[in-house]
Amino acid sequence: MKKRIIFACTSGIATSTVATEKVLQYCKKEGIEVEPMQSNVGTIPSQDGMADLIVVTSGVKYNLKTPIINGLPLITGIGEEALLKKIVDILKGGESNG
Repeated sequence: MKKRIIFACTSGIATSTVATEKVLQYCKKEGIEVEPMQSNVGTIPSQDGMADLIVVTSGVKYNLKTPIINGLPLITGIGEEALLKKIVDILKGGESNG
């Protein structure tokens, strides 16, 4: 199963790169192939519908069709395991938005 995830932070480079690596490693263990796209939070609305999930590491309040989740636990480590499980659940179709 191949899924596309947009990883976004303020710059599109720093924290989204850390989040990308952690999610790719976890998903690989779960048998999910991920095609990552890095972005910045300002371009997210124009990318709605281009991915299965959007992971952001900075606050956003967009109302989009694509599920968006806050990836800050991937940066802080607090709640990281639960977030990774939630990402896998969303990718496998168990949850729509959160």
